[in-house]
Formats: sequence, structure tokens, C-alpha cells
Amino acid sequence: MIQPLSDLPARLRAWPRRRVDLALAAAVVVEAALELAAVDAATGRRVSAVALAAVVGAAVLVRRRHPVAAVAVAFGGIAGYDLLPGGLNNLAAGPFFGLLFVVYSMAWRTEGRRLTAGILLTTVAAVAVELLRGPELSGFAFAGLVVVAAPIVAGQLLQSRVRLNRALREKAERIERDRAARAEEAVAEERARIAGELHDVVAHALGAMTVQAAAARRLAAKDTERAAGAFEAVEATGREALRELRRVLGVLRREDDEEALAPQPRLASVDELVRRVRAAGLPVELAVEGAHAELPRGIDLTAYRVVQEALREALETGGAGHADVRVRYRDDGVEIEVVDDGVHGGGRRLLGMHERVRVYGGQLEAGPRREGGHEVRARLPVEASS
Repeated sequence: MIQPLSDLPARLRAWPRRRVDLALAAAVVVEAALELAAVDAATGRRVSAVALAAVVGAAVLVRRRHPVAAVAVAFGGIAGYDLLPGGLNNLAAGPFFGLLFVVYSMAWRTEGRRLTAGILLTTVAAVAVELLRGPELSGFAFAGLVVVAAPIVAGQLLQSRVRLNRALREKAERIERDRAARAEEAVAEERARIAGELHDVVAHALGAMTVQAAAARRLAAKDTERAAGAFEAVEATGREALRELRRVLGVLRREDDEEALAPQPRLASVDELVRRVRAAGLPVELAVEGAHAELPRGIDLTAYRVVQEALREALETGGAGHADVRVRYRDDGVEIEVVDDGVHGGGRRLLGMHERVRVYGGQLEAGPRREGGHEVRARLPVEASS
């Protein structure tokens, strides 16, 4: 079935970032090659021009991890174009727009000293390239406005918008947490009040039943009719107390009953969790290795919770743009690996997961990766729990 065009932006956002970068870099090189194919020039010059376009494409590829260095690489490729004879520097539309994109990405992804260094590098490199072409005032003005100012301003505007959206989202989440906390406090106060009422009801009923039972015992030998009435009063008071007890306990345990009736998730349903996280805005790739093993109930639930909390931290506090989930079924247990490209230290939920995994004799490690991003690794052995 043909997907509607309205779903195209969502499908593109679901792409892994590495694949997007490769596509952009390839577009720069392919555009340059197609443009040069129609030029009557020596084959060696065309090959050199395509190689320089590949240099700019490489800058597009590494701009996320090394934004300032990518600017230097991109300007190096453009400078090489200007050194080619035969006017081939005028056939560099793809590499030129690739350069603008790299400068824009640098302004978006850096701040502070790195941003200052990137702006200085961009300015010096733009001036150097224009000097290679010839010191013309119009060229310097074009480079200053189009190559330096425009992409840097656009990148900073986008960064400010991202910060504003993040601040607003955090504020909304904080307000929602406060509202939920106030609601929980109100519920707890009401449950405490009901428990106090329950104490009064039971105490009053037991006191009345004790008095009536004592009177019935004294009347049992002398006046059996009055003794029977006393026993009926004891029975009626007891029944009324039981009805009130059931009613109040039903209110106190309603929440617990609902939780008990709700089906507990299993690791086999982690694909449904991944779909929900994707719908929330975080692209996630899931890989399952090994055959689905029948795990003990506690380990099965704990493994699911590890994946759930790792993805929740990546989505809510880590600022991640992509995550990878890997589940490995082993003969002696199960291994969980959740890797994302966000920057976070792991929240309270993951700290709580350490103790939960330790209960079943497992191990959990969570922290930043050397190559960037954050990872959560957990191993839950089956034999240790049994």
C-alpha cells in the first residue's frame, strides 16, 4: 500500500542519524559528479573535482561529532576547487551548499568557546578562499553575508528555539509532576481519614458486642427469651460492623486491586514498547538475538522494566535523537543493551533499577560512552534467581 505524503516527514525523522548523514554526503558528491560530467574538461580534472566534492561530503558526514573540524575540512575542499584550472570552481553548487550546511550545523551544535572558535575559523577561511579568487569587494561582501553570517545566524536561531522548547517542556513536566504529587497527597490524606473512621467503627462495634455478649451470658440461665434477644443484638451489630468494614476496606484497596488486575508486561512484548516510544518522538531500532526463552516471571518483568526506564530517560531527560535496543537470549539468562546518542547521567529510575536487578543476582551498568551518547547494559542470570 502506498504511504500518504503526509507521513513522509515522520518516516524521515525515524531514519537513523548515520543514514541521514550518509545520504546528505552522497548527495553532495553525486550532484558534483553530474554537473562535471557535462563539462568538456580533462578526465583528470573532473576526477580531482569529484574527489574535492567528496572532501566536502566527508565534512557533512562528521559534522555532528566534530562540528568545528568539519568547517575546516569543508573550506579545504572549496579552496581546492578554486585551485583547479579551467574554471571548474564555478561548477561546485553541491559542495558550496554542503559548505553552508556544515557552517549552519556548527552554529547549531556548539556554544561558548567552541562557538567562538568556529565563527573565527569560518571568517578566516572565507577570507582566505576569497583571496584565492581575487581581492574583490563584492566577493568579500558575498562571503561575509552568505557564507558566514546567514548560516551562523540561522543555526543560532534554531539552537535558541530548541532550548526554548526544551525549557517549556521541562516546565510543563514539572507542573504535571507537582499536580500529580498534590493529587497523591490528597488521596493519601483521604485514605488516612477513612482508616481513622474504620478504627472508630470497629472499636464501637466491638465495644457494643462485648457489652451485649456479657448481658446475654448473665441472662442465659435465668431468662432465655431476653438472652436470645441479646444474642440477636450481638449478631446484628456484628453484621453491621462487617458490612462497614468491607465497604471501607474496598475504598482503601481499590487502587491496589486495579494494579493487581492489570496484566504485567513481559520482555516478549518489548516491540510494543518500542512502537510507543517511536510514536512519542524518539526513533528506536530493536534487535533480538536468540530464541525467545521462557524466563522466570520476576526476571522477565525486570528485563522489560530496564528497557522501559532506559528509553524513558533517553526520551525525557537525555535529549536523545536516536536509540538502539538489543535483547540477547542466552542459555543462562538474558542480556539487555540500550544505547542512545543523548547526554544524561541516568536518573532516579535507573538508580532504582540497580537494586531491582541485584535482587535477581544480575548486574546493571549505566553511563556515558567514549564515542558519545549513553548506554545501559544489564545481565540477568536465570540460575542465580532460581
